[in-house]
Amino acid sequence: SDDASVSDQEKMLILEGALFVGLLLAAVTAGQDSCNVADGDRWDCGFVGTTQASCEADGCCWRPALLKNSSSNLRDTPWCFYPSDVENPCNDIKWSADSPGFTQEYYDIMYNNYAANLNIDGSGAVVAAPDT
Repeated sequence: SDDASVSDQEKMLILEGALFVGLLLAAVTAGQDSCNVADGDRWDCGFVGTTQASCEADGCCWRPALLKNSSSNLRDTPWCFYPSDVENPCNDIKWSADSPGFTQEYYDIMYNNYAANLNIDGSGAVVAAPDT
């Protein structure tokens, strides 16, 4: 074997290295694309005190809101937000109901408690927490 030639094993290592670098770049690029979310379309992934490290560790995007001019108001724009490839669970909220959400028995108990605390001893007073 000639010392100047590259062995099959070395070729395989070079190929594996190139593949790894390519996959790494694809993952980084894909992550950046999914973080390109307009300020108004961002929804919070973090909470008060979230750092860039903890935000990104949770799989979220970190982009500080920058004021473009003095009249911009971006104080409500989240810095830590879900990427565009995560579906917003608020889109599935049912905003209408076909009942009050309480049983009739529960409603009757609450109504009787309310009525019992009106006009105490004929004074017109309402008791928030009666002494028992």
